[in-house]
Amino acid sequence: MTVTGTRTPPPVLDARTIRSWMSLAVRTATRTRELIDGFNVFPVPDADTGSNVLLTLTSAAAALDRLPRAADAAQATRTIADGAVRGARGNSGLLVSQALAALAEVAADAPTGLRPVELVHAYEAIASSTWEAVSRPVTGTLLTVAADAAQAARALLDDAAPTAPPTVGDIAGAAALSAQESVVETAGTGHGPVDAGGAALMLMLTALCDVLSAPTPGAQPDGPLTAVAVQMLTDLAASSVSHGSLLQGGPASSTGEFEVMYLLEATAAQATALRHQLERVGDSVGVVGAPDALGVGLYQVHVHTNTPRAALPRTGRCRQVCIHHLHPTALALGEPLEAGEPPLPYASAAQASAGHVISFERLASRRRLDGVGPQQEQASGRRPSASPATERAHRVGVIACTRAPGLIEQLARTGAVVLLDPDREGVLRAVGDLGLPQVLVLPCDADSAARAHEAGRRLSARTVPSTVCGPAGAATPEHAGHAPTSSQLLVADTDDEARVLAASVAVATRTTGTSLTDLALFAGRAGEDMRTLALDGEAAEADAVASAVAALLRPDDELLTVILGRDALPDVGALAVSAAERAAALTGTDPVEVVVHAGGQAHPDVLIAIE
Repeated sequence: MTVTGTRTPPPVLDARTIRSWMSLAVRTATRTRELIDGFNVFPVPDADTGSNVLLTLTSAAAALDRLPRAADAAQATRTIADGAVRGARGNSGLLVSQALAALAEVAADAPTGLRPVELVHAYEAIASSTWEAVSRPVTGTLLTVAADAAQAARALLDDAAPTAPPTVGDIAGAAALSAQESVVETAGTGHGPVDAGGAALMLMLTALCDVLSAPTPGAQPDGPLTAVAVQMLTDLAASSVSHGSLLQGGPASSTGEFEVMYLLEATAAQATALRHQLERVGDSVGVVGAPDALGVGLYQVHVHTNTPRAALPRTGRCRQVCIHHLHPTALALGEPLEAGEPPLPYASAAQASAGHVISFERLASRRRLDGVGPQQEQASGRRPSASPATERAHRVGVIACTRAPGLIEQLARTGAVVLLDPDREGVLRAVGDLGLPQVLVLPCDADSAARAHEAGRRLSARTVPSTVCGPAGAATPEHAGHAPTSSQLLVADTDDEARVLAASVAVATRTTGTSLTDLALFAGRAGEDMRTLALDGEAAEADAVASAVAALLRPDDELLTVILGRDALPDVGALAVSAAERAAALTGTDPVEVVVHAGGQAHPDVLIAIE
């Protein structure tokens, strides 16, 4: 693809051109977000590839905006790579950040800008590094698009006559055209009308061709070639089956039930060990980043797994740990609860027949059947059908905060985004992941509530109108990335793990069609009749816990929850169950239902909740 016309092609891919590229790439990703989302079938049909790529590129562009204008190409590419790694979302965002990191590695040796031969090396580095970043590479995806682009760039360079060497624009054009052809060839491979990740990468490469072909180097092009590529994708989407039909037509290629993502500060050796660990517990594994001169780096980690706790790192320092359930459960869909969920831990023989779902879910289902709470008009527990766009516009996102790694699976099953060890940046990330007009945060303690309000103030400083309010007052936020223009973030008054779990279950079936304030009220009511007791040290020893349970129980209590901390003794749960059964025998009442969670939180050693 050689663009003709009156122009002065840039001799190198320099910092000014990189800025123009990022600007056009973000504009294109914004324009095509819903289109790419609609292509998303592989590895999980969750319709978020366009959104994830947009969030990743937005983070890269924002980092570049903070870089001084005098920075060279090496600094510019390293900045966008680091920004992309920090903001990467999903499997596709992780691969985009890996592609930008590969570009930065090549540009490190060309601070004044990449010449044609170095640009070819960059395409080849992108192809090889993205392939290596995936634990189980699959052809017909973004990986194939990257490889085809690199091969076309290399072929043009090698075949050029010595008297007519190709320009960087020629190299970029060959790569973009090959990427477009490669995307078309992904049709019919079972990854949707075309592969969503491959389409997103193709648009990025075509945008680079546009800026390198602009009449004025470093100018902000309209992106004529990118516009043609977008129209091509639009036509392919119109002539193919819908995303909804594809969701029903075949299983997802990823077998993991949960998506786990976090940032990790670690050495290269620790990152490699983590990748091997994740490959044993899941798929769609990615550990993307690069160590600094001291051998320590910041890595973006991604995995689909059935055991999210096993995906947490054993070494290094992680933050912004977000867990999503990839497939809605019966609870999140508001459907009748049946067997099939994980069995209750520490359940006694008498309680074993009570069911196979976590106890808060069973209690919520029982109350719906008794006509307690809203949505009584939905006798079946099912939501009225609505189009995806309409449902999204009226849906409230939920962020469940916790410091108990043992609860992340139960919380994620409610449909909430789970944030482990919450901080301000983690809340911002979770809100951006949701991308919904309204978000409810369920803090697990006073510190996490404060961090949520800090996130609100940070977002409000970005001059986008929104509101944060909670038991202590109000502030104003907007979430980062591709947030809706008016987004509300409300912080509920939950204050411990038990209330977060109860509130998550209470709001699970109400997130569509319920106002944000009403949803916060439901969350609060879930714990208003709950009595909790936090025990540490000697008070958390088994006999002391049993005595506390016996003293707290009342004849009309229905549920006793015991959440064991990291340092709790192993027999605490069993003695708590025995204490509840003895109390029932003494009063002649039915035994209270008891569930014991191995929460693993640092504090308290034991948390008792009675309802």
